[in-house]
Amino acid sequence: MTPPFTTITRGLTGARWQLAECDESMLRTLREETGEEEILLRCLVNRGFSHAAEIKKFLSPEFSADLHSPFLLRDMAQAVARLRQAINQHQKILIVTDFDVDGTTSSVILSQTLKLLGGGDLIECYIPNRFTEGYGLSSLIVEKAAQEDFKLIVTADIGIKSHAEARLARERGIDLIICDHHLPDGEDVPADAYAVLCPKGSSGTGYPNKHLAACGVSLKLAQALLAEHPKRDAIVSSLAKLTAIGTVADMVDLAESENRAIVAHGLKGLNQPSSNPGLRALLKLSNVSNPITPFDVGFKIGPRINAAGRVAHANSVLKLFDAASDEEAGKLALQLDDLNSKRQHIQSVLLEKLKQVIEGRKEALDRVLVFSGTEDEGFHRGVLGIACSKIVEMTGRPTLICSVENGLAHGSARSINGFHLVEALDYASEALVKYGGHPMAAGFTVETGKIEEMRWRLNRHAAEVLREEDLGRRLTVDAEIVLQDVTVTNARLLARLEPHGVGNPQPLFLLRNAPLRSAQILKEKHLKLLLGRDKTQIEALWWNAAEHQTRLIVGREISLLCRPEINSWNNRETCQLKIVDAAIM
Repeated sequence: MTPPFTTITRGLTGARWQLAECDESMLRTLREETGEEEILLRCLVNRGFSHAAEIKKFLSPEFSADLHSPFLLRDMAQAVARLRQAINQHQKILIVTDFDVDGTTSSVILSQTLKLLGGGDLIECYIPNRFTEGYGLSSLIVEKAAQEDFKLIVTADIGIKSHAEARLARERGIDLIICDHHLPDGEDVPADAYAVLCPKGSSGTGYPNKHLAACGVSLKLAQALLAEHPKRDAIVSSLAKLTAIGTVADMVDLAESENRAIVAHGLKGLNQPSSNPGLRALLKLSNVSNPITPFDVGFKIGPRINAAGRVAHANSVLKLFDAASDEEAGKLALQLDDLNSKRQHIQSVLLEKLKQVIEGRKEALDRVLVFSGTEDEGFHRGVLGIACSKIVEMTGRPTLICSVENGLAHGSARSINGFHLVEALDYASEALVKYGGHPMAAGFTVETGKIEEMRWRLNRHAAEVLREEDLGRRLTVDAEIVLQDVTVTNARLLARLEPHGVGNPQPLFLLRNAPLRSAQILKEKHLKLLLGRDKTQIEALWWNAAEHQTRLIVGREISLLCRPEINSWNNRETCQLKIVDAAIM
């Protein structure tokens, strides 16, 4: 449920501030029924919760209890039987996945599970090269598998639209099991596949969670395969660590109970010592500390895994998790870190270029932004998705960016609420070679000469479904607070809403008219504010906001959009504010 909003003001960042209109009557009822604090319940009501039972379940996710039976997925029994048959008859199994975090974690989950069941040398993993092979299961991969006598192909995070490849596999005597979470073409999943495991479309009719990541689907397959294994619970619990990483990185709905339980449990596991040298090395190099949070996964761990597929080849991720020693794992993790640094540089150059273009068009921006260029011009295919996300965050407009090569443009797209990307690309399909994805994120290929036609079609569609007020950056405020609310107790209370992500964003609060006592620049790019009067003094940090210091007047009042968080120093805990935006009073 999307709550109604009341516009308050604009902040220094240019974003519109919108205060959620909470149902006060419902809030009072839920407080009586649950006994929970108002500030916590207000956040939950704003996220669409209206019943005490669902709030209790949300606040107390249980891994075992919240995992649905994997056999609710259509074709699961067939998939399990065929995989067991392949192992028993010593048939070679090829696992083919996408090159992003969701795909690579799926590959590790599936390969480790099948090896535990006796697959051993029968199992081989294959990840297409982003730059030479592109996305998805190709006929070349199928032909290669046939030549090498593979009898079974298992895909993850790809395959739901691979009709021709499924048909070819059957013709070559290969059974195909598809594990995917993307939307099929209507209800039309590949008819020639041996089994299709997908929570969406007709395949997912009986499955309650429509928002599983592909690594989540892979976990369900592992859960089913291990049903009779004496150490099933321990193995599935361990696999949840990788599933949590892939789930957070793929930005699926974390308000959904199963996803929430997987991520919460997986994060707990990541905070415990790991027996896998690769995971230990990755966590160490990512510079994370207990407790590991979704932020750490999304901005430290995930990018390092993703970097391999973005600027090189994702096979290095598989090698990392297969490493037999800390020394080997350390070297491989360092390679990923180097690739991530390279990715950051490429991304930074492209973003600076796009920001300049946007600044030049500031008075006449399209509803849907489309950018294209060659790799020599900075449009590196490995960073397009990240750049899209940054531009959407900056402009509040759906954004498509594509890299032009040999007459074709391969691109990524990111969206805003109210603009379903796959439906929009359907509208522009006559101009496209291929496309697919999710409502908020998609990929596409278009002939270079049809980029302008695609842009025109997308903007014509946007004119029908997006109002002017839907565009631009908006910050949604859960509730108003006062300085006296900024306490360690309240910060701990709000932590019960974790893990945060898509569908369950971090709560955001409005602090009005706070006296500004000082404003200090840290490390030439951050701001540290001191707020309050007399004995009430609250520290507030505003990252990468040094440019706003000149507009802040000490002694005057300031309004903030912020989040309370706990700061631990010298065995002492205090509550400070993390600033998202500010307005001068």
